[in-house]
Amino acid sequence: NALGNFKIFVKEITLDTGMLRYLNGYLNTAAAPDENYGRELQELFTVGKGANNATPPYSEADVKAAARVLTGWQVNGTTNTTFFTASRHDTTNKQFSAFYNNTVITGRTGATAGDLEINDLLTMIFATSDVAMNICRKLYRWFVYYTIDAGVEAAVIAPMAQIFKTANYDIK
Repeated sequence: NALGNFKIFVKEITLDTGMLRYLNGYLNTAAAPDENYGRELQELFTVGKGANNATPPYSEADVKAAARVLTGWQVNGTTNTTFFTASRHDTTNKQFSAFYNNTVITGRTGATAGDLEINDLLTMIFATSDVAMNICRKLYRWFVYYTIDAGVEAAVIAPMAQIFKTANYDIK
């Protein structure tokens, strides 16, 4: 996925058995939502903390709502595959903050509920300009220089982020 679509990559990593184990996603149920991956999805993998590691633009309630979206996924230890258990999924509506335009992800039931709600969650997250800015900052720091000042933010990061978003998050 190094030169592939970043949105697809995020979805695949969200449902990867290693990630589900490492960040307790396989323990995430409607009765006991686990916030680990809901937080890391936003903070590390997509939205970030903002320029210069400021306070994250999303809220703690957004982390909790994301955790509820991500309920019901498990890992089959024998085959090392991911599967969804509808009875472990939170079927209620999930309300997000003004940062996400007060989006409500409609709770769903049935075998496809988990996949549909993850798609809604990622669509909502990737609709923000923060994802492109965050990923472009990471690319700049890795390949160019570790410091990003206001001039670099305006002259390099912002235009690069616009190209990235316009390209539907294709890294290449």
